[in-house]
Amino acid sequence: MPIIRDDRFEAGDWLKQFDLSSRHAFFDERVVDFLHELSRRLMKDNDARHYPDLVTFAYFCRKANLRTLSQQYRDAEYRSGWGTVAHIAPSNIPVNFAFSLVFGMLSGNSNIVRMPSKAFPQNDIFLRAFDGAAESETFRSIAVGNVFIQTARGSAKLKEIVAAVDGLTVWGGDATVAEFRSLPKKPRSVELYFPDRTSSAAIDASAYSALETEQKTKLARDFFNDTYLVDQNACSSPSQIFWLGEPAAIAKAKVDFWPHLDEELHRQDFRLDTVARLDKFLDLMNAIRTTGGTLALNRYSPDIWCIGQSLPKETRLRFGQFAEIDVQAPSDIAAFLRPQEQTLTYFGLQPQALFLALQSGSANHAIDRIVPIGKALDINPFWDGKDILSLLSRRIEIVEGRENAAISATALASFQT
Repeated sequence: MPIIRDDRFEAGDWLKQFDLSSRHAFFDERVVDFLHELSRRLMKDNDARHYPDLVTFAYFCRKANLRTLSQQYRDAEYRSGWGTVAHIAPSNIPVNFAFSLVFGMLSGNSNIVRMPSKAFPQNDIFLRAFDGAAESETFRSIAVGNVFIQTARGSAKLKEIVAAVDGLTVWGGDATVAEFRSLPKKPRSVELYFPDRTSSAAIDASAYSALETEQKTKLARDFFNDTYLVDQNACSSPSQIFWLGEPAAIAKAKVDFWPHLDEELHRQDFRLDTVARLDKFLDLMNAIRTTGGTLALNRYSPDIWCIGQSLPKETRLRFGQFAEIDVQAPSDIAAFLRPQEQTLTYFGLQPQALFLALQSGSANHAIDRIVPIGKALDINPFWDGKDILSLLSRRIEIVEGRENAAISATALASFQT
């Protein structure tokens, strides 16, 4: 289905074919079958294989994975969608919109999804596979119950839709969240907001140095996927790197790690456009301004800049800039975590031990995810500490009265005899 854009979106004629009150069962069988078909098409698509985030999405939508996920909800049979949910995707992150859509579908809702304003090849590939799966008469309800839109900033029609739908999911910066929070909505509208967050990575220096060359290459690729793949614009992309160990071990690891990453940048033919390169300089100058002094900057290559110190919480680092912090033990990390910290990726460390170490440092409230390097962008229904599928679905409470309970007990006893 084509994306509804600009004039047609504002005219609103497309809404005549869209039922704002439609809802489905939680993990509806037809929805699961459709997502499995979507997954199959993506995994067969040669173009899709070039994009790790799209491959991850395709694996998430496999029927086996969805079945496993559904088993975590023991009250699934008593849940259904609220109706229609509007999804506001971030403008600079590909595939995020697709995950948000799937969460809405699995929760039992129809969905209106605002696409990113920036063009991404992944999104064209996704829409091609979605349209192919939706052509089947079996999935007609899917085709008419989900729509993709693009709007101008401040769109009057979008504000009308937000006021009319049953739920709203917003992924974006703090300013975007504040804007949508202020809009009129239904009294019972369900609202989920995912504002600005920051993330870090932790690497055990000795464990890294013990790797074979092929393993170092793989780790560099995983780190690239977490960061450069999205220009560090994702809230889960690390901007702080914690090196754990003795000073000599850390120095040895750094000398090896960054050149391997630079080799990966060349393999990926990574290039920053002119605007991004200017923004990178502006981010660095802002970091200097916020610290009120000079910074220890190490340029490992034209595209890898590392600042050898922690920075104020409001500092933004993108496009291949990292703050490097040397620590001796996992518990030392807690002092450097920022209030809006979301994800801690790791290598050479045990995640449970990391969690306990951060807890002992009184920073456990600041972290929502501890995942291996390479998994930073793997979105799942438990995000920012929220269970998205539960929040986007309504649970029906059923309580038997005493008289009915007594009748049920008598009927059960007679059945057993």
